[in-house]
Amino acid sequence: METDDNALTLVNTSVHLPRTQYHGVAHLIPQFLPSGLLPEGLHEASEAEVLGRFADVSVERKRLGRQISRWLQLCRSCGARRFCLNGSFVTAKASPHDADAVVWLGTDFSDLVERGHPDAVELAEVLGMRPMEHLFAAEDRRDWDDWINFFSRTSGSATKKGLIEVLL
Repeated sequence: METDDNALTLVNTSVHLPRTQYHGVAHLIPQFLPSGLLPEGLHEASEAEVLGRFADVSVERKRLGRQISRWLQLCRSCGARRFCLNGSFVTAKASPHDADAVVWLGTDFSDLVERGHPDAVELAEVLGMRPMEHLFAAEDRRDWDDWINFFSRTSGSATKKGLIEVLL
């Protein structure tokens, strides 16, 4: 099969997608390591790239992709600063169990909730629904860094893994 330098071939599939452009820059999520994890680091990607890479293979992946898209809609509407994906959704697992994420909230998020902004109220509800939902909040740089450090380690191990920062 011929490959195009401006295309992305998905792992474990024969799907061939063009690179995603965000602010005129092509982003490419790295291939999985033999362990099924992403290489260490915080890898930037657009929402379209994330959904194209991780949400097209199974019913469960499609459901998680819709959930993530809704979270991103709410985060953008509320002025969130950053959004990071983790969990089995961003691994090579055929049927992931979940998508974990952390959102760095905007400084006026609490005010939006108090004023009854519908998307802020919904996002606050999602943030409070653990363990059913796996979206966590960072209120400042220290919180963000702590979550990224926590998410970048595999359970019960010092092994580091990659994460996806979805560009808002």
